[in-house]
Amino acid sequence: MGLMGNAQPMAGADSERLFAAGVACICCEAWPMAYVCFERSAREDAPTRYNQALCCFHVEWYEESYRLLAESERLLDIQSAGISGPGVTSAPRRQLPDAFRRWEVESELPRSPLLPETPRDDALTLILRLRAEAAFRLGRCEEVRTIAARLGHRYKHLENLLKTIDR
Repeated sequence: MGLMGNAQPMAGADSERLFAAGVACICCEAWPMAYVCFERSAREDAPTRYNQALCCFHVEWYEESYRLLAESERLLDIQSAGISGPGVTSAPRRQLPDAFRRWEVESELPRSPLLPETPRDDALTLILRLRAEAAFRLGRCEEVRTIAARLGHRYKHLENLLKTIDR
């Protein structure tokens, strides 16, 4: 029965409203309510899987969070492949002002939801940062090292995890 009880998944406009409600619940750190909204939305995309993983992570269900993050990355790759092709150009990676870049690399694990409108590179960064943290909690040290390298060793919280692992 799980968290959903007997509630049925929704489609169409109800699905979009449930996704938006889940995002609002994440912003309030109402993890169980957010998770149920995403489950009921019946969406099969990277933002939904990431947002579910974020909920799972914050209730310390790390194995499920890790699984959902892997699925989110896979879905993001599929989505990206589907929108590329002849005549399609991707937007260049945005350059944040220095103050924002410094804050981003110094900040702890993000707790923000992933939206469908989030640029692919930013979405992948969110997915990988949370996935590294979940991997750390699961004792998957090599995965943490691999992700930190993929992200160019830019994020202080990941470097702190690596220091903990290397002690």
